[in-house]
Amino acid sequence: VRRDVPAPRAGWLRAMDTRALGLLVVSLGGGRRQPTDEIDPRVGLAGVRALGTRVEAGDVLASVHAADAAGADAAVQALQQAMTIDDTQPAAAPVVRRRFDIDASTDRPA
Repeated sequence: VRRDVPAPRAGWLRAMDTRALGLLVVSLGGGRRQPTDEIDPRVGLAGVRALGTRVEAGDVLASVHAADAAGADAAVQALQQAMTIDDTQPAAAPVVRRRFDIDASTDRPA
């Protein structure tokens, strides 16, 4: 079962609770709670919008792939709660956070 996750309102995609997204995939069957758990390759998330994206109400934030309709519906609600849409555009995060100089003789940070 595939469900698109609509943006509940217009604004900027400001934050995402990535832990909640990971637990959501596990709850769908796409991860293990116990080492013996089977992974269902049919389930997961696709097309997740990037932070800083401008969205209008109803725009697709992501797509949920679930084993059944009840799981898909619950995942849509959980994903909407895990994403924060704000009225102001977030500042761009730096692409490079830190730079390390490498000592060529040891291949280790200088």
